[in-house]
Amino acid sequence: MVGIKDVAGKAGVSISTVSYVMSGKRPISPATRRRVLAAAREIGYVPAPDEHAARATRTHFVALSSPVHDSTSYTNYFTYFLHFLRQARFHGYETLLLTEENGGEQLARLIDTGLVDGVVLMDVNMDDSRLAVAAATGVPFVSIGLPGADTGIPCVDIDFTLMGGGIIDRLDRLGHSRIMFIGGKHVDYERGGGANYLVRLRSALLDNARRRNIRVDEQYTDEDDFDAIETILDMAMLNGDTAIVSQGGPMFLNSLVAVARKNGIRFPADLSVISAGTFTDPIGRRLRIDEYPLLPADLCRMGVDMIVRLMDGEPWRGDRVTLIPPVYQRRGSLGAPREPETRSATTPGPASLAATAPPWNTRRAGSLEASPPPAPTAANSRSATTPQAHPYDPTTTMRSSNDNKGADDDLFQP
Repeated sequence: MVGIKDVAGKAGVSISTVSYVMSGKRPISPATRRRVLAAAREIGYVPAPDEHAARATRTHFVALSSPVHDSTSYTNYFTYFLHFLRQARFHGYETLLLTEENGGEQLARLIDTGLVDGVVLMDVNMDDSRLAVAAATGVPFVSIGLPGADTGIPCVDIDFTLMGGGIIDRLDRLGHSRIMFIGGKHVDYERGGGANYLVRLRSALLDNARRRNIRVDEQYTDEDDFDAIETILDMAMLNGDTAIVSQGGPMFLNSLVAVARKNGIRFPADLSVISAGTFTDPIGRRLRIDEYPLLPADLCRMGVDMIVRLMDGEPWRGDRVTLIPPVYQRRGSLGAPREPETRSATTPGPASLAATAPPWNTRRAGSLEASPPPAPTAANSRSATTPQAHPYDPTTTMRSSNDNKGADDDLFQP
């Protein structure tokens, strides 16, 4: 096992110098600091958690590493950033924002300069390259987002597994047996193993749908113009989907509602809709779409509070992973499925529609595509009134706007 003595030998310094670099108990020259940290990364040295003591020289800057991609939702991005900035200011810290897409090298260079007292990661992928930097550094790290593997650094996020189970539970109780899942852009499920919250929510939704014998048709929002959305809605109606679960952003949701109204599709009389893992306020309220929203204010407050305690030298005694329960906002767009209509012989079916669908609707080989659930048969077909055993019960495990008497209470009829 690599130890502090190995780092000292590699960097050509004393063991005490390595200890001071890692703990911050004494000021070390920038050149020596960079040499020690580079040696630690090269040989794979991982400091013990208790080595993060309060630094002797404080800069009162905290780094927020939140990469910007071509697919980044600016609405979500700036909402998170402003909440983070506000909470950091409350604690007397300024924020240094890092936006490089492959942020590992940029982050390592910044830490080597000694300009920041701590780092918070945001927009975390399942296999995130920044986690290797976090494992071999002398400053504390916190992640707002849960990566795919245990990293040893404190993480805080919404419980997206619970959210996916709660969505299926609600749809199942209403009697839906075939739904459409509309994901974000394909690249967001593929880059670095996929954005953690998108992957976790989608996996939980598909797994729980399979247990309930609910069939899920999938589409993605690589294109979100009106023609593309109209094609998705046509597929949903012709396939017999009675509900849509959308992971698209607020602008996609706005366009979805506009296209539905243009085509005379009523929510929830003709089609139920719920938005999940997005932040649509105030659009969601105006459109009266049920939602499990992202919670930027809560997550940024908790993330900043966690990093401040670590930067103050307080040893971490809590759980490494903190998951907060999802919040359901009911606005009246979920209901029982419509009665199936008898299709005439001249009505086009899903097969003919799929043949003319634009290429962005085609599922990519090698993408995060789960095996489709088995087709309903006499043996596994389910009645909407048949009770189904399930580990999720949103009435006891998830907060709801009904329980909290929130701002949306006047936007729906019980």
